[in-house]
Amino acid sequence: MAKHSDEFKKFIVEERLVRKKPYTQIEREHKILRGTVYQWVKKHQNGTLFINFREKNKSKDRQEQEYEFLKKSFALLKKIRSEQQE
Repeated sequence: MAKHSDEFKKFIVEERLVRKKPYTQIEREHKILRGTVYQWVKKHQNGTLFINFREKNKSKDRQEQEYEFLKKSFALLKKIRSEQQE
């Protein structure tokens, strides 16, 4: 589980980018290492800060499950069709 919520990270990034607070001031006020703030700002600029990777992985697992289901369904239909032709 993440130590800080996405809302908190967004607030900290806004402190830096919108309010132009120095990293050291943010570090003192919010008890967050400036390196962490720097990483959050960089991730925000790259567009990767607020991606929920757990949801992304769930989506991938779901796609794999659907693929397996479709593969089994297709094999079953193929078997039924071949039995009907005999």
